[in-house]
Formats: sequence, C-alpha cells, structure tokens
Amino acid sequence: MLMMYRSKKYYKPIFEIMKKQTKKISDNRIVYLDNDEITDPIKVIHDFFSHSWLPNHLKMLKRWRNDAALESEESKKCSPDDLVYHYELTIKLIEAAWLLKRHKPGRLDFDDKQESDIAKWYIKTERKKLRDYPENLSIREIVKPSSVLKKMFRIYKLNGYKKILHTWLHNALSSSFIEESLSKSEVITVYEQLVKLFEAIWLISERLKDGN
Repeated sequence: MLMMYRSKKYYKPIFEIMKKQTKKISDNRIVYLDNDEITDPIKVIHDFFSHSWLPNHLKMLKRWRNDAALESEESKKCSPDDLVYHYELTIKLIEAAWLLKRHKPGRLDFDDKQESDIAKWYIKTERKKLRDYPENLSIREIVKPSSVLKKMFRIYKLNGYKKILHTWLHNALSSSFIEESLSKSEVITVYEQLVKLFEAIWLISERLKDGN
C-alpha cells in the first residue's frame, strides 16, 4: 500500500497557527472571575456599584491615573490598600465587559439615528430619574451602552488592558516616579476608555434593575 507523508514544510504553518491561537486564548483568559461570575457577568456589574457610586469610582480612577502617570513632589493621593482594592475591582469589571462585548445589555429599543427626537427625550427623562448620569458618552452610546464595550476592545484586547493597569498599579505604589514606563497617548487612551466603560456599565446596571 502506498502511503503519503506530508513534508515538514506543510506542517510548519499549521503549528504556527495553533501556537498563535493558544497564545491568544491564554493572553485573554479570565482570571479574576469565579465560575458564577463567568456564567453571569451581570453580577460583576452590580457588585462594582455596590462598592461605590459612579462619581466615586470616577474620582478614584482619576487619582490612580495621576499617581501612576504624573510626576509630582506631593505625596500620592491613593493609599496602597485603596489602590489594590480598586485595581482588582476594575480588572474584574474589564473581564466581565470582555464576556459581555457580543451581547447587548441595557440597549434601548429604538434607532437613535432615525428617531433622534425620541432618543433625546428619553435621555432627558432618564437623566432626571437616575442618581448619576454619563457625561462622556455620545447619544448613540447612551442608547446602546454595549457599543462602548465593543469599541474599547478594538483598541486593546483584554490582556492589553491588564498589562497597562498592572503598570499603573506598580507606578502608583512606587515611592519614586518611573519615567517612560507609560506613553502619554497610552495613559490618555486607557483613561478615556475606562471612564466610558464605567459610565456605560452604570447605565446597563440601572436599566437592568428596571427590567430594560
């Protein structure tokens, strides 16, 4: 019986593809969430805001960014305990957002482009009803807050945010300023994306409570 063997050149591209796929899965694996939270990432969202209101989370994020990325002779604004606590909460939220990015939680049931007047009316009404309201989201992002999740992971993948925030944590805990550990554009981009994430997640959390 004649047996055909593939050459090593044939198998090499397959091995490379498998290696890349394994690395991709490994890089973006869920680490901080338990099995219940992986099954139902919405629990993570509700838990995030059970620890503090939206303005307090945004204030802490800004302090953390400043401690991590800005050189100053003044003492650090965040205590080490608060930093680690906030870091873990934020990483869990980002992992939950990664799991939810293909879903559409909290989405309003109308087209913001074709029904812009309805969208503006709804936002005005909702703003009065809720304790806090987004200040950094577009009308489209308010109507479809899950779109924020999709956009943020086009900029960096899950592992990218984890690596950058780990550097933020390290820098903020350091007693001296670490020059050039983060680029200015990187700091600005990640900070802006996290602000949008916090606001979008807040809307999703509140709308799900109301059954939307």
